[in-house]
Amino acid sequence: MKVIFGFSFFCVLSFATLSSIGLSPSAAEEPKKLNSNDLIREYGKIATGLALEERCLLLPPQETREYYWHQFILDIALNKLFTGTPVLGMVQGSALQTSHNERFKCDGESKKFIDSSLQRARDLNKELNGQIFEANVSDQLFDQERITIIAAAAGSNSVCNHLLPEYDEQLRVGHAALKKSYENLYAFEPGIAAISTAYQTTSNQPQSVCGDDTRQQALQGWQLTRLLMKQARLAFATK
Repeated sequence: MKVIFGFSFFCVLSFATLSSIGLSPSAAEEPKKLNSNDLIREYGKIATGLALEERCLLLPPQETREYYWHQFILDIALNKLFTGTPVLGMVQGSALQTSHNERFKCDGESKKFIDSSLQRARDLNKELNGQIFEANVSDQLFDQERITIIAAAAGSNSVCNHLLPEYDEQLRVGHAALKKSYENLYAFEPGIAAISTAYQTTSNQPQSVCGDDTRQQALQGWQLTRLLMKQARLAFATK
């Protein structure tokens, strides 16, 4: 299996998946008290803009990475506010549907909507969490943490063989492609070393460690691999 570049994909940020893998940047502060209806309304516009960007690919890659970072930080904060309710999932589902409305033709008007939605994300993140995106710093750490999780899962599964062959291949190929993409984007030696170390550590474990925990690790790593491949505008080549 090889990797090819793909330019037609959609991907709804999987809040449940991202929350479960333990990524919690410094933004995971106690969110400020704002009107719940206003928050849902603003979040809906932000989620719609990102879903539309995933369909149309109108932003430069740097701004797309920024957009994913903002939504992830917002998801952490809003999950604290709406604990035990399906509101975020409902809003994301509605946003995906709205992004496919015929009025969005992936043209200049769609680009204006996406730009406006990204700015909403910036403003809400600053107001709610006090967080401001710093290019090649915020996204570098965000990508490093997630690819490190994938690397550890790939190493673990090389020992335990929990995944079906097709999924194992996607995890291995995705891990290599995402690591290479990270190296090309950031050339950040400590981050590259951390990703490599995560793989080496888990791939050198004895088979006696294999069990429910490593099975869950492999599954989460595979899910995250598929998510990041789409976000990075990469695709698995068909055989």
